[in-house]
Amino acid sequence: MRPLPTELLRSFVIVADTANFTVASERISLSQSTVSQHIRRLEDLVGVPLFERDTRNVRLSRHGEALHRYALQILKLMDEAMTTVCGPPLNGTVRLGLPEDFASSRLAQGLASFVQRNPDVELVISTGLSGDLFRELDENKHDLVFAKRLSGSQRGYVVSRERLYWCGSPNSSLMGNESILPLVVHPEPSVTRTRIFETLKAAGRPYRVAVVSSSIVVIQAAVSAGLGISAFAGYVIPEGLIPLAGDLPDLGVLEYVIDRQPSVSEAAAALELIIADTAKQP
Repeated sequence: MRPLPTELLRSFVIVADTANFTVASERISLSQSTVSQHIRRLEDLVGVPLFERDTRNVRLSRHGEALHRYALQILKLMDEAMTTVCGPPLNGTVRLGLPEDFASSRLAQGLASFVQRNPDVELVISTGLSGDLFRELDENKHDLVFAKRLSGSQRGYVVSRERLYWCGSPNSSLMGNESILPLVVHPEPSVTRTRIFETLKAAGRPYRVAVVSSSIVVIQAAVSAGLGISAFAGYVIPEGLIPLAGDLPDLGVLEYVIDRQPSVSEAAAALELIIADTAKQP
């Protein structure tokens, strides 16, 4: 039996209660596309449609009404369990470092839930390249860092492994079969950049760097414009880009880890557990 991730159930309940994807996304601080993706994933897991949609309305289907009753109970029990195990709401400041791609995807739901439950906690989130985040952790600029690590690195402990995919634009002629691959990559010290270069060199594939940017938005725009191809973990392939089926070497998987200061506050420790649990979810 497949589990029902709580992040999907929370989005489902909010959409059911508001009957509006836009309002639901605003209430839980996620993009509308992310909420829609949560509902699609949940419907794929249960194998039945949960909503009936037309041009104006969103309402629960018969199966959706049944799941809604259980979802409310599940989320209520989980909140009670967190209070029993972790105690009352926390306070203080937590400094969290994240890669931009993960911060804008499924982790957002877990962070929103943490903030809602602990309104007296000031959550300071910094995004950046994994190598920079680890360096800043060593400089005591973060309490926690959730980031990718290079193969062979001993930083932190592994909480998730994500497959890396070559991606391009469906409107571009670039399909990965070019004699010299044009690449769109992050600057150093990007873990994904390093994996791309190591993989191509090992396979003997010539390449050239077409665009370099530290911004996910710029990377996406450059690939969408057909300036080159890039690589993304499966869960964060940007909307409008597609995995390439050309003759390209396998990029393998990346390890996502949590690293932290030797001693952290109760609030930081609680957030660490939430990040680890969210990262493990499919």
